[in-house]
Amino acid sequence: MIVLSMSKFYAVAHGFQRGIYEKWDDAKKQIDDFPQAVYKKFSTRDEAEEYFNARQPKKIELTFPEPNREKYYAVARGYAVGVFTDYEDVKKSIEDYPQPLHKKFDNLDEAVSYFNKFFRGTEKGENGEQEKVKPTEEAIKKKEEKGVTYYAVAKGHTTGVFTSWDECKKQTTGFKGAKFKKFDNEEEAKMFAEGKTLKQIEEAKASRKRDAASSSGADAPEPQKKQKK
Repeated sequence: MIVLSMSKFYAVAHGFQRGIYEKWDDAKKQIDDFPQAVYKKFSTRDEAEEYFNARQPKKIELTFPEPNREKYYAVARGYAVGVFTDYEDVKKSIEDYPQPLHKKFDNLDEAVSYFNKFFRGTEKGENGEQEKVKPTEEAIKKKEEKGVTYYAVAKGHTTGVFTSWDECKKQTTGFKGAKFKKFDNEEEAKMFAEGKTLKQIEEAKASRKRDAASSSGADAPEPQKKQKK
């Protein structure tokens, strides 16, 4: 009997290169080190595209305001993104938008830097040009010591796996019957978000350990038998 594997589609709504990917490795490249990346796995392309399209801006403001204003509002996620000086424009942009991201500044440069960091995933380098955001030494050290924490939301405003508690909290606060859990393993977090029970996750975990043990055992040399004198 031939078993057909289910197709998987990864919608990267906020990452270095937004889009729909069929391979996890391709999607992972777009979200690794991107600040507060947003993505989700689907079994059909239509679902992935619906999720993706709902989170794409309808307008990107390419020009920035004059540097003589008192307040600036950087919108990195919304129906219109860019740097604004009127909060009414900001309100229109983020109203009913899933997971909006914006911040107020007194300085234009800071507002532009925020926008570039959280919308494009870039920051100003030593030569003054925009470069990909690089993780700080402290962040790298923490990641090596602690590893990444994954928050799996199985029931919430938006389901999926998130790497920050704030994102998880947004998706579960006010949602009746919200179901979420913290993991230190991404694969287990994905299983929980997909509706797998903790028992099923534990069984899969135990199976992986058995496979690893049998694999290492097969590679190990057989102990030599003692010869009788």
